[in-house]
Parts: sequence; structure tokens; C-alpha cells
Amino acid sequence: MGLDISRRDNGPMTPPVSLLLPSEVLLSGPSPHALRLGLLAPLSGLLGVAGPAVINCAILAGEEISLATETVLELVLVDAGGLPETVAREVDLLVGAGLVEGLVGTHTSNVRVAVAARVADRVPYVFTPPHEFSRDRAGNVFLGSDPKDHLRQPIAWLARNRRITRWALIGSDYVWPRQVHRAATTVLRELGQHIVLDRLVPMGHVDAAELVAAARRARADAILVSLVGRDGIEFHRGVTELDAGQSFVRLCTALDENCLVAVGGDSSGELYSAMPTFLQQGDDRHLRLLESYVARFGLTAPLPGSYAEGCYDGVHLLAALCMSGLLASSSAANAAEQFFAATAGVPGDRPELGFDLTRRPMRLARANGTDLEIVGMPNGV
Repeated sequence: MGLDISRRDNGPMTPPVSLLLPSEVLLSGPSPHALRLGLLAPLSGLLGVAGPAVINCAILAGEEISLATETVLELVLVDAGGLPETVAREVDLLVGAGLVEGLVGTHTSNVRVAVAARVADRVPYVFTPPHEFSRDRAGNVFLGSDPKDHLRQPIAWLARNRRITRWALIGSDYVWPRQVHRAATTVLRELGQHIVLDRLVPMGHVDAAELVAAARRARADAILVSLVGRDGIEFHRGVTELDAGQSFVRLCTALDENCLVAVGGDSSGELYSAMPTFLQQGDDRHLRLLESYVARFGLTAPLPGSYAEGCYDGVHLLAALCMSGLLASSSAANAAEQFFAATAGVPGDRPELGFDLTRRPMRLARANGTDLEIVGMPNGV
């Protein structure tokens, strides 16, 4: 028997999707005729460059949900680019007052840790970017990959195809890049590679000249770059300004097309990105999303890169969980696994939500100007 994603009693006719501020819902109170979800998106901070596209993809997902289920959807927008405790306090107010039924987060992991501690499983919390491995709370659902899954195939491809042996690890100094470095140490050793530099940089304090000089002194062939968002942008700009683009292969763990455009593009042939999705991939699912995005927001809208696409998936998943009835008897994490299992069955078992609920494997792409062109597929070839 398929999962029941039923329509809600919407009461009087209202717009199918509303984007609200926390102050609005704190004043107006609960909305009995709508499905109201918290949207934690980076409007500022390290990942602020991805924020506009993240919001667009959340709106697109909400409109698809409303069309498929005749449910009025409200998204409460929280700026997740601020200090972790500041973001967590704002989310705590919304959850404590019963104003949101769940949370979708597309932001850095230090914010996730603070929010998860405050929310404490009171509502489901879907976190969409790549994440650090964590035996976390039952209310948390991770859509992204953990560091080992993120790194193994891309590093293996580069080691095999670029004849690399000596690696420098350079990342931002917070929870996710730290775990990336730990995982990279294991993966690189298993592949017979050598780590010649391991450096974590305070957020907002990237000195590209010093980092490039350190990698050169260590005689690195490649740099694993886990500098996130704005910090990564500053580093890659600095590499270009220093004419060091061809000195190392750079493998990035947090570079999507929006970040690459902000860098100014790269034509060195040595800049790679490992992410679950890229704009140029040609599978039907991805092409349908791009077609819908352009039809809704136009050709000049912010690029729907991997972070934004992850948020699109997260809104769909959270809405499906809230409407499925699974949360009445299961934790969010267990309910999500049940949902993925159910939607992997025959077409009749697949809820009519307008999108395909499957986890996305890691891909490897190389920068060519402002494009990221896929060179390594999930099977590593």
C-alpha cells in the first residue's frame, strides 16, 4: 500500500506558497489551514552567495507541493548566516511557540549543531548540504553525504588520472571541515597518498598568499580545499592573482556554480569540485528541475547550484514526511528511511509529489571559465 500524502483542509482560498518572516508569525500565531515550515537559508555570512538561489528553489518546491497536494504552504525564512547561537535562539522561539511543523536547513554545520541542540527533536529538522559524520539526534535527517562518501571517489579519480601523491589539506576552522580533514586522512592513506600539509583557517581570515606559499614549501601536488563559501571564494581569487592556478590541482568540497561565478571563473584546468549535483549534468530529473526553475524565475535568476538544489529536495522531503503520517509513530530519521524505502518501489508506491525522492551520489567536475563540467561519475570512471 502506498504512503498517503493527503490534502489538508485549507479553509478560505489563500496563495499556495507564502514566504514569511519570523516576526510576522510570532505576531500572528499558528496557521491551522496551512503547512508551515521553517526555512533556514544563508542570507549573510560564509554561504550568503548561495542564499538567493536557495530561497528560489524552496519556493519552487513549495509551489510543486501545493499543486500536487492542494495544500497551502508557508515558509518562515530565518537568516542562517548569522552567529550559530543567534540563529538557534530565533529558531527556538518559532519551535517553542508551535509556529512551524519542521525545519529545512541549508547552511553551515556549526549553525546546524547549535540549532539541533536547541530544537532537541521537537520537530523534524532536514539538513541538506554535505555534513560531518554524526551519531546525531533522532529528529535530524541528513540529505547530504558524509565526508568519507564525499571524498573517496573524487580523490581516487584524481590520484588515478592526474598522478597525484602529495596533498595539502586547507579548510575553514569549524566542525565540518575538521571532520573532512579527518576523513581525508583515512581516505588518502588507504589510497597510498601522502599528506604534506594540514591547515585549518579561522573563518573570515583567509590569507591566500600565505597558504599558497605553505603548500609550495610542502611540495604539494594537490590541495583539498574545504574553505566554505566566501572564504573559498577569497582563496581561489588569491590563487589566480598570484598566478598559482597551475601550481596545484585543487579539489574543492564546497564549490558550486554560484561560488565559481563569484570567484570570476577559472581556466587553469586544475580546479575541481566534488558535489552531488552540477548545472551541466544531463539526467532527466535534473533537466526537469532546471526547466521548471527557468520557467518560474527567468534566465537571469541566481544559478540553482548544488546548495539550492539540496534545499529543493529538503522542502519536498519535509513536506512529504509531515503529510505522510509516519511522524506519528517514528522519529524523523526513521520516518525518512521508511519514506526513501517506500518511494524506491514500484511507481504505484511513489507519492505524487512532483519529484523523485532518491539520494544523490557524488560527482566530480572541473572548472572551465564559470562552468563546472562533469569529469567523474558516481562509479569513479
